[in-house]
Amino acid sequence: MVVFLALLAALISGTADYTGGRATTRHPALTVNLYAQLVAATILPICAWLIGWQHLRGSDFVLGFVGGVCAGTGYLIFFHALARGRMSVVAPLAALTTALVPVTFDIFNGVSLPAGRWAGVGVALIAIPALAFRRDSHGGSLSLRQEFAYAIAAGFGFAGFFVTIGYTSTDSGQWPAAFAALGATTTMGVLCVDRGERLGPPPRLALLTGVLLVGSGLAINHALQVGPLAVVTVLGSLYPLATSALAYRFDGEPIGRINVVGILAAIGGASLIAIYR
Repeated sequence: MVVFLALLAALISGTADYTGGRATTRHPALTVNLYAQLVAATILPICAWLIGWQHLRGSDFVLGFVGGVCAGTGYLIFFHALARGRMSVVAPLAALTTALVPVTFDIFNGVSLPAGRWAGVGVALIAIPALAFRRDSHGGSLSLRQEFAYAIAAGFGFAGFFVTIGYTSTDSGQWPAAFAALGATTTMGVLCVDRGERLGPPPRLALLTGVLLVGSGLAINHALQVGPLAVVTVLGSLYPLATSALAYRFDGEPIGRINVVGILAAIGGASLIAIYR
C-alpha cells in the first residue's frame, strides 16, 4: 500500500508540475503558485474532515504548517533558479537533494530496511536526477556556484516537507496535508504582498494544478505517516517521469538517452522496493 500511495503521489504531482509549468508560460510563477495552493488549502480541510481523524495534536499543526512553508519556499527558489540558470544543472540537483536528505535522515536514525529495499532506494536515487535532466536551449545568467546553491536550497525546502509530514501522527488523519497547504498559501500570500503582485483572474491551469495538489497531498500524507521516510520520499520523487511523459505527448519534447536510463532505473528501483518488504 505504501509503495502504491507514494507512486500515485508521484504520478499526480508530476502532472501538477506539468500543468503548473504550462501556466507559468503565460502568468507569473508566484501568481500561479498562489492560486494553486489556495485551491488546495480550500479543498484539503474538507477532505480531512470527511475522511476523519482520531486525535489531533498541536505538533501535527506545527509540523504540517512548517512543511508547507518549506515546500512553498522550495518551489519559489526552484522556479527562480530555472528562470535564471540552466535546467540541466538545477533540476537534477534539486531532485536528488530532495530525496537524499530524508534518506540520510533515516540512515542516521537507524531505520532498518531489508537489504533489497535499500538496493531499490539506491537505484531509484540514480533514476531521480536522470529523469529530471533536460537539455538547455540557452545559457543562464547564474554562475555554476549559484546554480548549485539555489538547487540545493530548493531541494532542502522540498525535503523539509517530506521530513516534517513524516513525523506527524497517524491519528491526525489528513489534517497535516491541509495544514501544509495553509503554510504554502501563507508563504505565497506574504510574498505577493511584499512584491506588490497584481493578481488577475485565476488561470484555469493554476486551478487544475491546485486540484491535482489535493490528490498528491492526500496520497503522500498517508504514505509518509505509515511508511519508511526514505522509501516514500524516493518513490514520491519520481514525479519527473509523469512530467516528461506529458511533455513528450503534448509538447513534442524529446526524451533523451539519460531520461531513458532514468526510466529504466525508476522501474528497477520501484520493483525492488515493492518486492522486498
